[in-house]
Amino acid sequence: MTDSTPLSKSRSAFVSELTESLDSTSEPLIAHITASLPTVTPLTAYAALAAQSEYGFLLESAEKTPSSDPDGAFAPDYATADRHARFSFVGYDPDAVITVSPDEVESKTLGGRAAKYITTNDDNNSSGDVLDHLRTAMPKFPCVGFPDDDRHRLRGGLVGFLAYEAVYDIWLNEVGVDRPDTQTPDAEFVLTTKTISIDHTDKSVSLVLTPIVAPDDDPGVIYDELVAEAADIRETLAAATQPDPGEFLQINSAAGSQAEYETAVRTAKQRVLDGDIYQGVISRVREQYGEIDPLGLYASLREVNPSPYMYLLRHDDRHIVGASPETLVSVQDDRIVSNPIAGTCSRGSSPVEDRRLAGEMLADGKERAEHTMLVDLARNDVRRVADPGSVRVEEFMNVLKYSHVQHIESTVTGTLASDADAFDATRATFPAGTLTGAPKIRAMEIVDELETAPRGVYGGGVGYYSWSGDADFAIVIRTATIEDNETTRSGTHQTESSAETAPSTVRVRAGAGIVADSDPASEYHETEQKMDGVLSALEQITTKPTEVTQTQTTQTDVDGDRNEETNEHAGDEVKSQSSQTEEVSR
Repeated sequence: MTDSTPLSKSRSAFVSELTESLDSTSEPLIAHITASLPTVTPLTAYAALAAQSEYGFLLESAEKTPSSDPDGAFAPDYATADRHARFSFVGYDPDAVITVSPDEVESKTLGGRAAKYITTNDDNNSSGDVLDHLRTAMPKFPCVGFPDDDRHRLRGGLVGFLAYEAVYDIWLNEVGVDRPDTQTPDAEFVLTTKTISIDHTDKSVSLVLTPIVAPDDDPGVIYDELVAEAADIRETLAAATQPDPGEFLQINSAAGSQAEYETAVRTAKQRVLDGDIYQGVISRVREQYGEIDPLGLYASLREVNPSPYMYLLRHDDRHIVGASPETLVSVQDDRIVSNPIAGTCSRGSSPVEDRRLAGEMLADGKERAEHTMLVDLARNDVRRVADPGSVRVEEFMNVLKYSHVQHIESTVTGTLASDADAFDATRATFPAGTLTGAPKIRAMEIVDELETAPRGVYGGGVGYYSWSGDADFAIVIRTATIEDNETTRSGTHQTESSAETAPSTVRVRAGAGIVADSDPASEYHETEQKMDGVLSALEQITTKPTEVTQTQTTQTDVDGDRNEETNEHAGDEVKSQSSQTEEVSR
């Protein structure tokens, strides 16, 4: 930043750089410039700017903790700041939103300059799948002035979600499986050219601006607009105060039948015994109805269950709030990464007990065999878009610990082929085998048969495609979706009165991997345990009317009071059952 401007480049330098680049091309360019901002927390920045648009995002992450680490799992940043990853990103006032539905691709202009460069096909079925449509929609122009560094950072591009039901467009159409009706689009991404980047290492906050500049644009005028934008955001954040996240006024809740879920598990288990599949992941949903502040839930989840991928997406009347431990796919330059997590055990009451439980999990032949199977599946996925001979398992069967559980994790990498890009890499790895089972196509067919309602964003991906060609996506697990004024519920167990009386639906879903020796009751309890992190975060901010109507059709009610002990240990009965049959899948 110079003395005469809030931006990282002077007006003359910016104009000269762009003019020189534009003189050698007939197409637009994507410029890069930054501005220093007052020090704020990610929550403060998001809350201060949320009113500027009906679309926005907050992306954060926390570092992973080995099981051997004596200091425990993740902690809030006020306790152990070094456990949180370096960057957080806040997006506000995007240029446009791109929605890919089964029958159309829609681009909605939100007032930004970059929106006019989006290309969509009128007929979504005319060419390609959902990822082809996203690639087509995203403007592709040379980047000018971008830093040459090796850090995986978001500097503008597409940010949003890929729903699980995109599998029908990408894979299941080929085998004649009809898609279910769903209110969730296959994909929805905002096009952003304004991103707040918070560096937790050097305690700096920057506004990253990446405008698209055409040959007939005046770079000087654009520079002046960027100066005004930076000044406005600087003023807004300087006046911002730490938000006081709101609560969840719960009206009622609903959960699917335990008996029905266990019947589905038995059917999936029989498919395994018949040799149809090696494993199948069957999920179920819990819903709560009421009035909720999505930022309040995110703040609570961030504290209860900090994870490598933490996200709050605001897409009009839909919010996605999650803390996922698992990478769907990551692309940086020509390096592609997949991170299968398969194998779960409880946390102990001490570091010594953590190591004991981790050791028992690693010694379990069933856990090891299933993890190896899913690592092989990840290797095959990566190989689809990698240079021959470049696929490696860089980390194998490491145990990482989180606030409530420990997982066996591996890292699979490859060199992205010269004729492939981040969209191809997403297609190759989507959906994760840990959310479907194996073989993947047949397992998805069985999921379609046995699950009674669409998954929505669960089992999909949340992340970004950057201007640079990089991408980073989390698997959507440990996540709640919040939908406003919804009149159609996801399952037959809900009542129409619930929809009519509740301003919002909060939906949490989890699955269990079914294998030959699965016990249906234990698999049900495993889904409860996996939902516990989000439900515990929700419980922390919940207030209830004097009388609450609860629609509950499960045989076992676990919606009762959740204290810290049950959050971490899930009850003696559940713990004893799940420790014997805890599954590798999410």
